[in-house]
Amino acid sequence: MQKHILVIEDDRAINEGIVFALTREGYAVHGAYSLKEAQDYLQRRMHLILLDINLPDGDGRDFLRNMLAGQPVPVLLLTARDSEHDMIKGFEAGCDDYITKPFSMPVLLKKIGAVLRRSEGTSRQVYVSGGLTYDFESKLLTKHGKPAELTALECRLLELFLHNRGIVLTRETLLERIWDADERFVEDRTLNVTIRRLRKKVEDNPEQPAYIKTVFGLGYKWEDGQ
Repeated sequence: MQKHILVIEDDRAINEGIVFALTREGYAVHGAYSLKEAQDYLQRRMHLILLDINLPDGDGRDFLRNMLAGQPVPVLLLTARDSEHDMIKGFEAGCDDYITKPFSMPVLLKKIGAVLRRSEGTSRQVYVSGGLTYDFESKLLTKHGKPAELTALECRLLELFLHNRGIVLTRETLLERIWDADERFVEDRTLNVTIRRLRKKVEDNPEQPAYIKTVFGLGYKWEDGQ
């Protein structure tokens, strides 16, 4: 599977140089020149983010600490600051590695390869879309970095949707495949309540859902919030 890498760097020469080199190595590379522009790319699944610290609209470490918290994407910081204090602050913010400017492109490529291998070696089944993350192992749902507590029934319903993304699930199918904590059949009214509660936890606007779509006359379909 082709790896997607996001480069967040306001220096156009550096950004374009990295994009060119990584594309030549077979990566799918996306370039952003500001934190605001980067947020649009976070709607997609990224395997690695190269993040400059000094950006025109903020500090990359604050972005890492606040916007990327809870997302299982490794981050490599790019910066001209090479003091031990600055490096420690970067790691405390949550970066996986650090490279100082000016840097050698072969060294950057080696670091990227190492970070991606470490990430794959510890990977878990995790769903990520926009600001939404769900870890199938821990049953932890986070939205924009904040945890959202789920009931056992809500977990079952969410996982059923995630395993069938883009597929219309009829109400009959949902009722057949989700059960309550005591393995009892779920009633139609309970399904309505559970869908409503789950929407409140995953949607930014439950009245206009981006994920759990109603397909009138048929049932529901999970879309990736695009």
